[in-house]
Amino acid sequence: MDYFDYTYKHNYIEFTSSIYKVGTYTYNWHGGTEIFILLKGRVEMRCNDEVFTMEPLDVVIISPQVGHSTLALEEDVVAFVIQVGNEFYQQYDSDFGMYEFVIRSDASTRRNEFFTTLRHHAAMTMLLMNKGENPIHRMWIEHHYLALAGDVFREFDPVKKIHENARPGDIKPATFDKMIEYIDEHYQQKLELEDIARIGGYNVAYTSQFFKRQMGISFVDYVLRLRLRDATTQLTSTDEAVARIASSCGFADIKAFNVAFKKHFHMTPTEYRKQVKEIGRKTMVQNSKEIISVENQDVLDLLQSFLSYEDDARAKAELEYMSHKLESLKAKLADVVSKL
Repeated sequence: MDYFDYTYKHNYIEFTSSIYKVGTYTYNWHGGTEIFILLKGRVEMRCNDEVFTMEPLDVVIISPQVGHSTLALEEDVVAFVIQVGNEFYQQYDSDFGMYEFVIRSDASTRRNEFFTTLRHHAAMTMLLMNKGENPIHRMWIEHHYLALAGDVFREFDPVKKIHENARPGDIKPATFDKMIEYIDEHYQQKLELEDIARIGGYNVAYTSQFFKRQMGISFVDYVLRLRLRDATTQLTSTDEAVARIASSCGFADIKAFNVAFKKHFHMTPTEYRKQVKEIGRKTMVQNSKEIISVENQDVLDLLQSFLSYEDDARAKAELEYMSHKLESLKAKLADVVSKL
């Protein structure tokens, strides 16, 4: 079975694209530009200090080194993500690595020309990747990818700002990366904030404050969400006993696991597993993400729906032209009437 998960590399073009089920909590801080398109469900997105809810069809574009997280607000939430390598835009602007920006849609803009066109090119790229590689497909993939990347550049160019250097005494991004990396690798074990502070070389109080400011949640909540994310993956993809899953994910005992799970999902782990099996998802677990199968008809239908769109700018121009023509005809008619 094939899945919506591709890496494309040809000459100076390199990007990855995937369609996956959004889980309980995912935090990212990476070196590429991310284009996140929500296909199904609702998501809580946090970019730096801003928190907002995304609805189906919403898009957010996030520059490199902007910490961001997603939290699914309901069942069966699906996202389409394209990662543009940092080097791509630096070919056109050598200062690109210094920029910071977040561009997102909302109820008033999600169907405007830019976001509609972006979804169109993204869908075309993904569907062509799904067809396999041959010279014609590669040409069309690169056509749609460059159109998408160019539109994104045009949008962020006016709003980009130079990323401010960390203030004296502040935690540097590279150091914070090491702290997050340590947590991501050891969350199944007993973790204390003192351990994380020691890695960064800062005191516990300052580390706690910075962590909350940067991540939007406390150290304890972050660890808990990682453990729950791992647990949901195992409940979905294995038949392992619930007690064993609780232990392998770092919970002190099954009671603590059940309490935390029910608080976040409003159901027990056993009920969650049963519900997942009844839905019968066709997914592949990869890097804690459930990648969607290319046989998923709902996703295919959504991608197909993005292919036909009306160019709002052209429609507006045509409407203005027809309005002017109508006014001209009215004026001529009035002139003829006045002469009768």
